[in-house]
Amino acid sequence: MMRLFRDKRDHPLGEVFNRYYWLQIGLIALSIVIGIGCSAWVIKGTLLTTALEQEMEHYWQRMERNPEAALPDTKNLYGYRWSDDELAPSEFRNLKLQSGVHRHYIDGKDRMTVYGTRNGEHVFLVFGESNVNKLIWLFGLAPLMVSLFLLYSVLWWWNRRARRYFSPITRLANALEHIDWEHQNNRASPFKEIKTDSNLEAEYLKQALEKYHQVLSEFIQREREFTGDVSHELRTPLTILKGNVQLCQARYGDNKSFTRLQNTIEDMQLLVDTLLAIARNTTSNLQSEKIRLSELLQDVVSDLNSVSLAKGMSIDLNIEVDEVKRHLYPSMTKMVFSNILRNALNYSQGTSINVILEKNKVLVADNGIGIDLPNNSKVQELTNQQLQLDIKGHGIGLQLVQKLCKQLGWRVELFDREYYLMTHPKVDLSLSSGLIVVVYLNDQPPK
Repeated sequence: MMRLFRDKRDHPLGEVFNRYYWLQIGLIALSIVIGIGCSAWVIKGTLLTTALEQEMEHYWQRMERNPEAALPDTKNLYGYRWSDDELAPSEFRNLKLQSGVHRHYIDGKDRMTVYGTRNGEHVFLVFGESNVNKLIWLFGLAPLMVSLFLLYSVLWWWNRRARRYFSPITRLANALEHIDWEHQNNRASPFKEIKTDSNLEAEYLKQALEKYHQVLSEFIQREREFTGDVSHELRTPLTILKGNVQLCQARYGDNKSFTRLQNTIEDMQLLVDTLLAIARNTTSNLQSEKIRLSELLQDVVSDLNSVSLAKGMSIDLNIEVDEVKRHLYPSMTKMVFSNILRNALNYSQGTSINVILEKNKVLVADNGIGIDLPNNSKVQELTNQQLQLDIKGHGIGLQLVQKLCKQLGWRVELFDREYYLMTHPKVDLSLSSGLIVVVYLNDQPPK
């Protein structure tokens, strides 16, 4: 389980630390590049230019004192001097020399030069730039790189210390976030293998989470066992009642009392079967079949025909697509739509129910009184939060539908009928009050 958590994406808290760590490195790297660029511009573009101009001026001053003053001849600076254009060095005769500092290709390299004339004398000084580059590297960039290496090392150490301190908390948060309450083993704690690295606060948090997980797991297990046991216990008396009602109908004939009793028993059997399916909380032990959904819907409508007649309502099934076979769980699929239709028959107070099968969704529309959706909205997705709302007049059918659809990977939304028809004009229904339940199907085969 821990390997699974490590493979997951980092928790937002860890992402924050990583983000700021790399942001610091990026800003430092950017400042280095800008600093080096500015240093190169200052050194080569300003300091060297000023230095060469001063060297030239200094040489003219020396010539005023001594016309035979020697040219500079150092490791970084050397020069040429001539008094007549015809006596100029051969490599300079084809060059268009201008006074001031320029760059020329001298001695096989592109170098900085300074040229000037005074009193008929021509002076051309060449700067040995490569030597200065070595000095810049040795006394400028090398110390900078060493200092940056030390700075990055400190940042890396600080980040490791920070991650060591907060890593247990992020791992605990990840473990809590990815608990599979639907299929998890209540005896195995997902926090057990997380090391807190002597972090007392993380250790206290870990112990509290383990206790919380144990209490909640035991509660969920008790609820499932209770629901399953009650469902099993109710099946036997309901079966006996159904058999006795059928015997009474065979002996005394059909009448309204027997019909109502029969319908009530069938409602109770559907409720028990639904609760049992929810208690099992898995589809792994069910057999899927490749079948057309329209066939299942027709079976459901046929099964509810007697109920709808007794209520004075009609159920119309419209198939608007060339349907292909789907991978479905027939029993749970029938439970979903039986609950929706029985809910509409019992509580909508309308005269008709339309079941429309589209490409990837099924609409169940009634023309009854509808329900008040939360916050005066016209659409509401049926989620766990929705189950906490007061939906009197519509029983527990919608709640059961939500739980079943969650196991099937489907999604359910409730719409005010008028609003849905105005926003979906292609739906061929009369504009009236009522409720539309939309079940969005999953195209993927069940796993």
